[in-house]
Amino acid sequence: MNTNLSVEKTNPSFGIKISRRFQSAVHNYFNGVEYRPWRSEKFDRRACWVDHNFGYDEFTLEYHKVIKDGITKHRLTAEREGMKPVLISEKDQFRKLIEKFQRMKKGELYIKIKQAKAEQGITDHSL
Repeated sequence: MNTNLSVEKTNPSFGIKISRRFQSAVHNYFNGVEYRPWRSEKFDRRACWVDHNFGYDEFTLEYHKVIKDGITKHRLTAEREGMKPVLISEKDQFRKLIEKFQRMKKGELYIKIKQAKAEQGITDHSL
């Protein structure tokens, strides 16, 4: 039986994306500050797992280094076009932010994004 159906190549996204800026900062930290490059592999495996399993494919995890009043803070935010950034974690040391990412649970991300949507008046139907 012949059909005229065609299959287009698609590249579906299943999870939240990890920004190149965050990945580069983590690799630079492990290779340059701690001198433990093998830890980059553990981070890469976790980032891949988060990318494939956490949902929220319209969001990207972004890293920001903020200096305010001489105090440095490292922030991890979930960002999406048309929405204010959602603060996932803020730590005083980059190492602590990496550890937080390594232990982050899907439910924790879900709660923070859902709270931010409610605060900003965004319904789940609009996504």
